[in-house]
Amino acid sequence: MTRMELLKTLDYLDAKGVWCFDVKMFNLFFPQESKQVRNVSLNRHVESGIIVNVCRGFYANPRARSKPNFALPKLAYILRPREVFYLSYEAALSDYGIISQMPNRLTFATTGRTGEYDTPYGILEFTHSNRDATTFLKDCTYYEDYGVYYANPRKAVRDAVRANRNVGLIDFDELKEMEKETKNELAS
Repeated sequence: MTRMELLKTLDYLDAKGVWCFDVKMFNLFFPQESKQVRNVSLNRHVESGIIVNVCRGFYANPRARSKPNFALPKLAYILRPREVFYLSYEAALSDYGIISQMPNRLTFATTGRTGEYDTPYGILEFTHSNRDATTFLKDCTYYEDYGVYYANPRKAVRDAVRANRNVGLIDFDELKEMEKETKNELAS
């Protein structure tokens, strides 16, 4: 694939809302290229900055207008399209103010396999949960801005304990205060 062919394809995909894609998509647009030639082309285009290597087998268009404001959580769905997951553990606890530290990654509970992706947009960590799939998203809320489900504070704490995470960082007094405020809001 030449530089011009790739740019034309990237612009077409961007117009369709696609800013990140896997190698299989390149195969659809450039079926005439062998795997070896395709890999050489992709490496050449990464080195020249036309595309960004997100992680093994995934690439992003740095010029894409369709790239969301919060790319990292949206990237989770691109990398794990067939899995159910929600933000939990340290990432959710930090957002709720239950731990004071800000993690250097987004941490998800998932029905899929455990794994970590170190991408140019940040780190995504998935931890497998054995919970029943029918109740997996119970006590979670969908946040439109991020495009992900969030565990409520109590569930995030339970997840951290269940997964043997460092619970020494958790401010249980803050959790109790948060729950008391929620009860008062519901009562009024």
